[in-house]
Amino acid sequence: MMNQNACPERTHEIDLLRGVACLAVVMFHFLYRGQLDGWVSGEVPAWLAWVSAHGYLGVHLFFMISGYVIFMSAQGATPRAFVASRVARLYPAYWVAALLTAGTAWLLASPTFSVSWQTLLGNLTMLTHLIWVGQEPPYVDGAYWSLAIEFQFYLIMLGLIVANRLARIERFMAGWLLLSSLDFVRPVYLAELLLVLEWAPLFCAGMLFYRIRERGLERQTYMMLWWCHFLVVARATAPQALRPGEGAPGEWSVALLLTAFFVIFWLVASRRWTMRASALTVWAGLLTYPVYLLHQNIGYMLLEWLRPLESSLLLRLLPVMALIVVASILLNRGVERPCGRWLRRRLAPPQRVPAQRPRPQAVASSHRHLEPSR
Repeated sequence: MMNQNACPERTHEIDLLRGVACLAVVMFHFLYRGQLDGWVSGEVPAWLAWVSAHGYLGVHLFFMISGYVIFMSAQGATPRAFVASRVARLYPAYWVAALLTAGTAWLLASPTFSVSWQTLLGNLTMLTHLIWVGQEPPYVDGAYWSLAIEFQFYLIMLGLIVANRLARIERFMAGWLLLSSLDFVRPVYLAELLLVLEWAPLFCAGMLFYRIRERGLERQTYMMLWWCHFLVVARATAPQALRPGEGAPGEWSVALLLTAFFVIFWLVASRRWTMRASALTVWAGLLTYPVYLLHQNIGYMLLEWLRPLESSLLLRLLPVMALIVVASILLNRGVERPCGRWLRRRLAPPQRVPAQRPRPQAVASSHRHLEPSR
């Protein structure tokens, strides 16, 4: 969901957190949401269902990661380079995954997940919720709603880059948090839709944690982080935000998990928790996005397609997850990386510095005594 190559500093802890967030979302869909909505048949142990029911908070963690990484990658970037990095990172894998998801639904003749050509084309823009304003957006895959929110955040960051306001971004964040607070008290649909006010505290928290890593803890940053934390917890524990159903997360468990996200980010930002590169962090960084794109609807359909062969959901889940991981590796290596590089070169070709003619040796030598000491 976020650019990894454009970051000036590789933070391996963030890669691991990406993997944790993705795993949480996958567990939520396959071990709780699918059963709740009747999309997946099979029993899940009560304790595992309760743990998995909290997995939707992985999206909250994703948005905090996005705030941190996108703000970091925007440092010193030109508008053209920023657009190129975002388009190259998001679209190639997304287009292929959307086509694969729609194609799987058509192939299996799924009455639940099949979509029209018009819906598929609308989804390829990644702005589905803006195209179908005022009605329930018909996503090719239910997980794609968060990508539209991410895309809007990127547009906001692009506006700040164009306006040259990154150095004073705290003023913008204060205004954004104020609007989010007012929207929480009295929602305004259009403002919430266009300015992603529901999720603004998570993006702001990520950016503030990068500020801490870059500059250390300042009083202004400290106060704004508490503001973010209050809004994030208040919004997530509001009655309309809590998940329904037996064994659904309660206010306290949701609040504690979200607080844990802030604590973990504080450890990363203050460099109290550091990791070296490893196979775990590398694969977590590479596969998070393609797994997120492919897992939900394709997984639901395959789990039900295998049901006549195996009644146990957990046993069916093993080959389905293996297939999704393999498909994600192929998507990363065959589409995401090569097409991303190609798109980046086309949208923002590297600037060539014209070669300068060397000075004659005699001239260079005669002026050597005028050069400053080093």
